Amino acid sequence: FLSKLSGNSSIKAHTAPMNFRLRIHLPLIVPHETKPSERPACGIRVGSTTKRWVEGRALVLDDAYEHEVWNRTWDERVLLLVDVWHPDVTLMERERITAMFQHALEQGWLKEV
Repeated sequence: FLSKLSGNSSIKAHTAPMNFRLRIHLPLIVPHETKPSERPACGIRVGSTTKRWVEGRALVLDDAYEHEVWNRTWDERVLLLVDVWHPDVTLMERERITAMFQHALEQGWLKEV
């Protein structure tokens, strides 16, 4: 899915509810830095690591770790986000997790996206 972050906005530090996936950020539109500094004007922090996005260069993260994003420019930032199974999740665990979510959908506990 696409993730858009308007200029002069941020998403506060948070974590994913489970660590069975890795999230890939593929930057499509990244605002240009007018004054490069240690902390990027448009970037992400995962744990104690801070990165700036580079258009066309994928960033892979385990979003179960605390992370936050910000855009302190006037321009919009757009990423393509893709979720993949965490490599430590076994095939049996994948099947059971998938069945659990399917059951929750059938019960009406979740809505399809």
